[in-house]
Amino acid sequence: MSDLDVFVIDDDFDPLADLELAGEDEQPETDYLPPIPDAELSRVPERVELPAAVRIDKLLKGIPGQQFRILRAVECCADEPKDMDTVVADVEAAYPTKTSVYDVPQIVQLLVRAGALERLGAEADASVEGEPVSVDTGVQGAAFESATAADDYIVVKPAPPSLYRATREGLDVVAARKSEKLIVQTITEEERYLPLYERIFELAGREGGCPTKELDQAIDHDPLCEEPRRFCGYFLGRLEETGAVRWRDAWVVTDLGRAVLESGVFEAKRS
Repeated sequence: MSDLDVFVIDDDFDPLADLELAGEDEQPETDYLPPIPDAELSRVPERVELPAAVRIDKLLKGIPGQQFRILRAVECCADEPKDMDTVVADVEAAYPTKTSVYDVPQIVQLLVRAGALERLGAEADASVEGEPVSVDTGVQGAAFESATAADDYIVVKPAPPSLYRATREGLDVVAARKSEKLIVQTITEEERYLPLYERIFELAGREGGCPTKELDQAIDHDPLCEEPRRFCGYFLGRLEETGAVRWRDAWVVTDLGRAVLESGVFEAKRS
């Protein structure tokens, strides 16, 4: 056999002829996939929508430091729908803060999601009208209007801002968490401490309020705090949770707390 015979190339050789590849219309076999045990049980359950009252309660418990700003936002929208700017101004005036990561627009959106506020309208939409543009840009604007006055074209106008209205569930939560009855119930749970609560009301009820240091001196060394050991922060915390006092560069009595003080609850208990 010569060298020429050895290196002859077979042009008819097809290296893929014996591989039996699936055609384009044929689907590959999937029998190699192992079966999934209890596949019929591996289903995502349908989402259960919690009642609005439960969602609002979870919101308040989730960010307790924002409780009264949240309730104030609902109160602001109680009588009639308000726009976002009005709600922001009202809440910031009542509960100003520069340290919270939650601003008022975020609180409003959380309240809408929880069902305490209802959103009316859509800020993101725009209305389209077929009328001339009114461009107030001086001479160039006047020239533009003159040049296009004979043409019909589309003008996009921003939609009016959304309005927010308190729901029945939201108002019920406000009534339950901001009430004279709740404050009275809190301060009378341990009647032995009524003189301390009254002292805090009197000091914080002064013009300009009362600093923490002065309250500590007035409460911490009282014999009523010896057994069990209590400090002024314990009583302030309970009053703040019910909305009777709040911090405004000093501890001050709120309108709700002042109403309790003027109701005669302390005189009634002494008698």
